[in-house]
Amino acid sequence: MEGLLVHIHMKTQINDQGRKETNTVKATGRLMSKGQVTYLRFEEPAEEGIDKTMQTVKVQQGEMSVIRKGAVNMNQRFVTGVETEGTYHSPYGPMRMLTDTKNVRFLWDESASKGEIQLSYALTLQGEFAGDYEMRVTLKEDKERQ
Repeated sequence: MEGLLVHIHMKTQINDQGRKETNTVKATGRLMSKGQVTYLRFEEPAEEGIDKTMQTVKVQQGEMSVIRKGAVNMNQRFVTGVETEGTYHSPYGPMRMLTDTKNVRFLWDESASKGEIQLSYALTLQGEFAGDYEMRVTLKEDKERQ
């Protein structure tokens, strides 16, 4: 697989009716561009006793897709200003996802070899409101291990 080797720091803040939660994932992955589309691919850090999950993020103008395969399977599109439907398959079974995307942004600074993906959306799982999500993915080229 070609592309830049990057350090990934993904921080997700969830606000569910006043209850706040923050999740952080750190990983190393590959960042590739094909035309106007950018792909980020990495293996999520595995929790003890749980199979690994590969995540592919596809970003283009105002739109992002997240594909997860492994312990968790998910395919969800996030389109600014649009409500989209997807399915989340966990060890507990499938759940219907509905996302109302507020904003998707991808910025890359070529000279500094770093960038950021920003995503904000409201999530409904199985018909129940699950919170407002703010996700920020910070990317920095790993120049030592290219």
